[in-house]
Amino acid sequence: MKSIRLHEGKERSLLRRHPWVFERSIARGRADAGETVRVEAADGRFLAWAAYSPQSAIRLRAWSYDEAERIDAGLFERRIALALALRARLPIASDAMRLVHGESDGLPGLVVDRYGDTLVAQFLAAGVERWKGAIADALLQATGLAKLYERSDAGVRELEGLPPATGWLRGDGATAIGIREHDWRFALDIAEGHKTGFYLDQRDNRRLVESFARDRRVLDLFSHSGAFSLYALRGRARTVTAVESAGRLHGLGRRLVIENHLDPGRTEFVTADVFEDLRRRAERKESYDLVVCDPPPLAKRRTHIDKAARAYKDLNRLALGRLAPGGLLLTFSCSGAIDSKLFRQILFAAAVEARVDLALLAPLAAAVDHPVSVFHPQGEYLKGWLGVVRGPLG
Repeated sequence: MKSIRLHEGKERSLLRRHPWVFERSIARGRADAGETVRVEAADGRFLAWAAYSPQSAIRLRAWSYDEAERIDAGLFERRIALALALRARLPIASDAMRLVHGESDGLPGLVVDRYGDTLVAQFLAAGVERWKGAIADALLQATGLAKLYERSDAGVRELEGLPPATGWLRGDGATAIGIREHDWRFALDIAEGHKTGFYLDQRDNRRLVESFARDRRVLDLFSHSGAFSLYALRGRARTVTAVESAGRLHGLGRRLVIENHLDPGRTEFVTADVFEDLRRRAERKESYDLVVCDPPPLAKRRTHIDKAARAYKDLNRLALGRLAPGGLLLTFSCSGAIDSKLFRQILFAAAVEARVDLALLAPLAAAVDHPVSVFHPQGEYLKGWLGVVRGPLG
């Protein structure tokens, strides 16, 4: 087993169970991509077993802090079994859910979602890439399913020196899948949809929109296939306007409105750049009673934080300007590099520039099948707020 020795003082994060070690913390030692290594403090003390990634700034991702634990196929079987046991105890009103959530389930770089009888996995780091076959076998054995599709096409693989990879790992079949969520029917394509095919993390927040929608004029920004819009319609919104730049998704949204027996006459699907569309609505002085703002990640790396913060501020400033007094804002960031504190500061700046009195009512987060380890706060990628505009600033 190869050893990696850290610089003096750089062992603190591993001693606190944070699973990442950055390149600058390493004094000596190297290994092949994904190879398991023994990580030692400067004085030679054992710290962890970890996967080595020679091209990533995150050079090590810890598998275990127990020197006696073996890093073999059995480890993945045990971790996957624990992850599934947790989900089995959670109140998840859907046949689609996240089964493995990376570091928070002790499997750094691995994301696994279940859509009915099909699993979709993302192998996003060198360690899980090296163990892909064993992980695939363990997933099918633990779930009793026969189909596993790979969606390892996220940009973070490039940082690991890994090419994109998609396609069936086990079994095969149609990639167009139907799921149920809170008695809704949704259609998705695991080969084409964002992430692994659907935004499972917003399940509970969609239900929240339904509870607030009655008699409100709703503006759904970055609507994707219109899931928030559908919940607003079932909540008896007066009107729903869904804005999305990818027009092909609106065809799916219109179909879902019909399939779920909702009134298409109360829904408008607009294909446009959201920033430009909001500016045009400002010129027309349009106002709404509920705005959902759920953009894609605007900061994919820490070096993008400043630019992304300005974009989030402008977006929320424009959205706040469209809310009537008493109007509700549900706004989100799924950029891991934008932490909760910074996102709240962004909303403060947006409210000041929009000249509105914004009160924050409740923080919003990913659904319960997306746990966040207290030792790895970076796992809290989705954060949001429910707010109310009480009126203009005097």
